Amino acid sequence: MSMTLMTDRFQRSFDIHILAAHRKNSGLAALLERWVLPGQDAAAYGLRLAVRNGYLNLYVKGQSVGKLRLVRGLPCLRLHSKYKSLLGNGSSHGSRPGPTYDVVNASELAMAGPDTIDAWIRTAETYAGDEKRFVDDLVAVTPGTIDLEMGLPADMHSVMKERTAPRMDLVVAQGTEIAFWEAKCAVNGELRGDAPYTELPDGGYGEGPHVLWQLRRYQRWMNRHYRVVQVREAYLEATRILLGLAEMFGKRGPAIEAWQSFVAAGEKVAVILPPGIVVSGYCPSRADGSPRAESSAYAAKLRSFDKHKDRLSGHGVTVVTVSAKPDFPALPKLRPGTVSAVEDGGC
Repeated sequence: MSMTLMTDRFQRSFDIHILAAHRKNSGLAALLERWVLPGQDAAAYGLRLAVRNGYLNLYVKGQSVGKLRLVRGLPCLRLHSKYKSLLGNGSSHGSRPGPTYDVVNASELAMAGPDTIDAWIRTAETYAGDEKRFVDDLVAVTPGTIDLEMGLPADMHSVMKERTAPRMDLVVAQGTEIAFWEAKCAVNGELRGDAPYTELPDGGYGEGPHVLWQLRRYQRWMNRHYRVVQVREAYLEATRILLGLAEMFGKRGPAIEAWQSFVAAGEKVAVILPPGIVVSGYCPSRADGSPRAESSAYAAKLRSFDKHKDRLSGHGVTVVTVSAKPDFPALPKLRPGTVSAVEDGGC
């Protein structure tokens, strides 16, 4: 295997058998008790879970709460320092310059009761942006969700901007296929562009809707045959891990059937490209559910989005708009295609 494949391989893994020995750890039990499966509303402070390469990432309203690892066979939680220092009141945003993290070891985690865990989660929730909250609303009505914030490793042989790792907001098992979605709020300027889309000679972004450049980067990354194989294998393993964790912690819901069907397909699982774009035309609420002043701006932006939606569609992109918090599945089944650099798929 080449050095490139060894150093930038896309993988998902986590040893749930070791974790099972620590189910009675108070803090660990409290964290996983708050895990809500896709296809169910997480309410104000329920957690979502994503499998990474060697650890689990826990989210509230799309905002990362912490990373759960196994170190020398013991669970530990990598937690942003501000979540501990603020003790859940969220009143001192920006008080610490730069990201700093604390490691909560197994002993400290065992002493962290439900109240402490809830304080960490409440504080993390106050940092969740609108697009992150929108993603959580989508997860609540999408049982086949298998990942959030899919970070793609940079290709070691690529140069300049192509070396940086792109991300996909939502990864969904649509039956026996893997589909990807980029989530944006209608007020996000990356969706719009009056100028025709162009790229620079080196492949960088030129003019037009910036989101097209994002999707074309995803597509270039995934178009390498070995990437498709890696992604399929990684998400089959991730889904097996999710099923194992769900059984271990007594979770039920429509995600179980969706995940089981996906895993049963094995090597028949297909990877669908390009990603779709799902646009929020509503302003996601905070934890208390109260209306926000920004709501009128979202509605206005959605009303003016039609011509931009047509332009994106002309490049071969599936675009879905959501005008209110969904209470039923909002994402259609994506089909294979390509994101063209030229509108209407021209040459």
